[in-house]
Amino acid sequence: MRYDKIDIPGIQLEAFMTALGHKPVESFNNIRLYYAPYRDDTQPMFVVNTSTNMWYDHATDQGGDLIDLAVLKMNPKLYKDPRDFILKYMNEYEEGKEKTEVNKQDCKPTPIQLDINKIKLTDFMKALGQESPVAVKGNLKVYNVPYVGNPEPTMLINPYTNLWRDTKSGAYGGIYDLAYELTGTSKISDLRNFIVDKMCALYASEDKRMLGQEKNVDESRQETKEPPKRKMHL
Repeated sequence: MRYDKIDIPGIQLEAFMTALGHKPVESFNNIRLYYAPYRDDTQPMFVVNTSTNMWYDHATDQGGDLIDLAVLKMNPKLYKDPRDFILKYMNEYEEGKEKTEVNKQDCKPTPIQLDINKIKLTDFMKALGQESPVAVKGNLKVYNVPYVGNPEPTMLINPYTNLWRDTKSGAYGGIYDLAYELTGTSKISDLRNFIVDKMCALYASEDKRMLGQEKNVDESRQETKEPPKRKMHL
């Protein structure tokens, strides 16, 4: 499916939030509770009403429709019309879904099975070559920033919110935002493919490691197995 400006009034906020890389933290009846897509929050304060297709931010007392959300989220240096921003993300999200359908046999688990929004940032950091954090501060895990030439331990990951923040540059966000810092592209389809490729490589290496461990265990068992006792002839 491809969207045009004439389709924008019919686009659901819930679908747009998904295209932005956000899943609801809680759902009840027609209410969806999210972390605000334009702010680094520790609590989910952003509410979408699927019946009215309107949103409300409890942290700022702001609210509005799809266009209002796009205005808050988009970079005004890159977009003059919020409708262009909406179409970009919705169409790239649809394009990404189509590509993962075509390539779903290339990886195990398949991209379709791999819910990117549920990937733990700590696992994504493993896929980027950082097996464990360099330090732990309370609930926060400290990593070397993976997208600079001279990495420093200024990246904080909150495993409860699954969000990250770079205390030096001020960059923050979720897994899509981290992929953007690593690739420099804002195309959702490219970001999805980048994340899937990294995670598939991680899963493949973990599978090989598990197979190697099982093989070593089997060999160890064979070595320690007692030879059969010779029967005594009477």
